[in-house]
Amino acid sequence: MRPVRLNGALVNRPEEIIEAMRGLRARGFVVGTVGNASVRIADGLRITPSRRDYDAMGPEDLVDVDGRGRVLHGGHRPSRELWLHLAVYGARPDVCAIVHTHSPYATAWSFLGEPISPQTEEMSYYGIGRVGVAPAAPAGSPELAAAVAGSLGTAGAVLLHGHGVVAVGADLATAVTAAEAVEHQAHVGWLLRGAPAPLAWDGDVHTGEGGLTWRD
Repeated sequence: MRPVRLNGALVNRPEEIIEAMRGLRARGFVVGTVGNASVRIADGLRITPSRRDYDAMGPEDLVDVDGRGRVLHGGHRPSRELWLHLAVYGARPDVCAIVHTHSPYATAWSFLGEPISPQTEEMSYYGIGRVGVAPAAPAGSPELAAAVAGSLGTAGAVLLHGHGVVAVGADLATAVTAAEAVEHQAHVGWLLRGAPAPLAWDGDVHTGEGGLTWRD
């Protein structure tokens, strides 16, 4: 993916938005037409449409929307999570791309309502930070949009309680990598929970301080 800079924002080509979602679906991060992606553009955002097959989707199917949610270009309805994307862009000027996935391990963890643990090396290496959980709210609602924007903070991703993952970045490649890292971290967390006695990591992966401890 080779984003270009437009008015200070890194913008991916329309084809790359579609390629990103096809790749996420191929890896089982989304099923069918669920999930969505967007990039920031000069006068708003460009987002995947609602209920359109990613294999049949072309650049002309993407929807350009202004900062108030009004369609600027495109013949389809934007993803129902449009308000979530707008809220995140409004709260995070550094974010220029967003992907929303339903990857299985991370989605399963979201039902716990607690941050993913342990903190794997990928989370520090890519600067994603602590992945918290946004409170449950109906999909596509303003309440969910506000919850996600507030819970994301300065991190590179956040879980949506009982729903999935939102990952962000300066471009699509960064956002997709964040989504992959979150799924990997959740997978590791579930493997540890299946151990004879669950393990807890209380150390730093870079300094080596601390380590694994057994939970009672």
